[in-house]
Amino acid sequence: MTTEHAPAAALARRFADRLADLGLTEAQAAARAGMSTAYLHRVLELGPDFDPPALLRLSAVLALEYEELVAGRPAERVDRTGGPALAGPPVLRELGVAECWQRLGVGGLGRIARTGPEGPVVRPVGYLVHEHAVLYRTTEDGSLAPGPGGDAAFEVDRADRDLHEGWSVLMVGPLEYVTEPALLAELPEPAAHGRWVRLTPTTVTGRSIRSARPH
Repeated sequence: MTTEHAPAAALARRFADRLADLGLTEAQAAARAGMSTAYLHRVLELGPDFDPPALLRLSAVLALEYEELVAGRPAERVDRTGGPALAGPPVLRELGVAECWQRLGVGGLGRIARTGPEGPVVRPVGYLVHEHAVLYRTTEDGSLAPGPGGDAAFEVDRADRDLHEGWSVLMVGPLEYVTEPALLAELPEPAAHGRWVRLTPTTVTGRSIRSARPH
């Protein structure tokens, strides 16, 4: 095992041990954390730096401190920021639909995930919000273009490690090309051979998470 893969392997081991302690399955933990089992596997495979908000949600599901799940540090140790260790497991709160759209704002950076011919595909995208739909640009033959593979998932998240809090919004729905001339005239020109794509969510879910420090 290389040094590069060691943190991910240790994270996966701690996750599996905690599942056994709680009597949970991977599918149950993934559902409670608001992600698919395939995406859970990707988070564990790529390690602590791939998707910190996803790990924050998992730590809440497992009733573990974030640092204990990620780095295996006991509660009495000092955390990586140099401050005192966290006082207890993170507090998870469901976000309403209106809150989810508010967190997205008018645009920014997010991720699109969908199933391709070779399995799950996750790609970062720049997005715009238009009339409760998410717009992004991609090439017509790209893995994120509309086509076979069913609905896509769109996720935006933010995490503040200094404050030990964060949030995540997940939207799932079908993809289609934007074809309305009036709307296309308002949008920035896509890159060469690219087109604007619309994801119209059929489900919108979100969670915020906060970890308390000792008083």
